[in-house]
Amino acid sequence: MIPGYMGKLLFVDLSKGKITEETPDEKLYRDFIGGYGIGARILYSRMKAGVDPLGPENILGIITGPCTGTAAPSGARYAAVAKSPLTGGWGDANSGGFFGPYLKFAGFDGVFFTGISPKPVYVLIDEGKAEIKDASHLWARTPMNRGDFKC
Repeated sequence: MIPGYMGKLLFVDLSKGKITEETPDEKLYRDFIGGYGIGARILYSRMKAGVDPLGPENILGIITGPCTGTAAPSGARYAAVAKSPLTGGWGDANSGGFFGPYLKFAGFDGVFFTGISPKPVYVLIDEGKAEIKDASHLWARTPMNRGDFKC
């Protein structure tokens, strides 16, 4: 694998409750550099034309770049990509913080979500493994109704 990448992507189908781990060809990483490039390629190659941006066939990707998780000035950045509900075309956002580096430290370059879960769930990614977990116990909780919130 080329430097800066882990060589693994996660594909989470929330409708089916299924996670697939893929090891893309090194050519993907060379031809489509960074979160935007990889995200654009995955969306273009896997999403059918005319997909409803708010429907289950839309793909939401959260992807790191080659500098994510390093001491480089952009080492905490990652991209979120999907078909935009506002424009019906490309939609992206760039963010920083702990998520991107820790996704990479867990062994993955990105996570792509499709589908709609029938119940509240979250994806736990830890040390190279990912699983969909029930989040019903978190549903509709806010700091004001948790019971353990102190002002």
